[in-house]
Amino acid sequence: MKSEIKKRIEQIQKGVAPKGYKKTKVGIVPNEWDIKQLEHILKQVERRVSKPQDGYWRLGLKSHAKGTFHEFVDDPDSIAMKELFSVAENDLIVNITFAWEHAIALAKRDDEGKLVSHRFPTFVFNEKACPYFYKYYVIQPYFKKMLSDISPGGAGRNRVMSKSSFLKLFAVLPSLPEQEEIAEILSTWDRAIELEKRLISEKKQQKKWLMQNLLTGKKRLPGFTDKWKEVQLEEICKIIMGQSPDSKAYNEDKAGFPLIQGNADCHNRVTKPRIWTTQITKMCNVGDIILTVRAPVGTVSIADQKACIGRGVSAICSKHNQNYMFQYLLSIEDKWAKVSQGSTFDAISGDEIKKLKIKYPSTNEQTAIAEILSTADREIDLHEKQLDELKKQKKALTQLLLTGAVRVNTQEVS
Repeated sequence: MKSEIKKRIEQIQKGVAPKGYKKTKVGIVPNEWDIKQLEHILKQVERRVSKPQDGYWRLGLKSHAKGTFHEFVDDPDSIAMKELFSVAENDLIVNITFAWEHAIALAKRDDEGKLVSHRFPTFVFNEKACPYFYKYYVIQPYFKKMLSDISPGGAGRNRVMSKSSFLKLFAVLPSLPEQEEIAEILSTWDRAIELEKRLISEKKQQKKWLMQNLLTGKKRLPGFTDKWKEVQLEEICKIIMGQSPDSKAYNEDKAGFPLIQGNADCHNRVTKPRIWTTQITKMCNVGDIILTVRAPVGTVSIADQKACIGRGVSAICSKHNQNYMFQYLLSIEDKWAKVSQGSTFDAISGDEIKKLKIKYPSTNEQTAIAEILSTADREIDLHEKQLDELKKQKKALTQLLLTGAVRVNTQEVS
């Protein structure tokens, strides 16, 4: 980033208007950008239709500016309204009941023709406004605050947004070419993010196929022909069932040992304890597989430190290849629920874990299979990190472009 752009951004962040910028109701923006109330940018349009006699698709809005969703209404008579309203592509739609929770979105092509109630007013943009520019503008945190401010009341459905107040909100109005260029840049980032998501999904499907075939012996790796043995888990693993310390021994001062109690103490397949205990009961070691034995049952992680384990988990250590065992337990996570029991919540017993029957290959074949699956995990992890980085970069760029801190018409962004 050029030094003059960096300096400008720092000035704006401090509330100082650099040369060529001005302070406005919506913040510091370029001098040539207009500040207009939304009534000068868009208008409400009502496309009234009679309530269908047969089933129909209605459109809803996700909170937190997460977009639209569709729901099929089988029985129109269950809907009290006598008339509904049709949605068109590029409509700006707000849920007046949950505007305070940022329920707003720009209608996509597949939203065209879906129906909404009077609680979802639709607005169209005039010729000076690019809908895709405002698609990004209205989902910013500062716009959520404005929606919250014009939604008086207590909480939930008592907080109804005023449509007239909505049209009185102020927003930036750059030139149409600059709006379009900003929208295209951000759309490019969205496409890159979507491609990365699809790639991650494909990689996960590939790994799932590998697990289903390699861990069951359906597919054998070249050079391995030995027959697999059927064994109980306790024959090939050391299994420790957790025992919770007294709650009075808990602390957040990192005194004693970290305590792993359940799924909440794990993140991204690695243990991340939240509290510590000075009373030692059952312990796990670094590298042990942590298996949750209470709802949600069967989730596996790796202990990244020596820790005390509560009764919500067990610690498993293979006598042969630990990585293979981790991959195997990953492959059967959803199967534990079938054997779990409990009147208040699901749980699996120590005996059910110890007596689990599995087909087990030779140590060399375990190593080879585990390496293939671990390589798949590393690829997925790499792409997930790339996805996170793309999201962070897009978030930062969005803020800079929508405020004019970085300009597109001067080729500061290309």
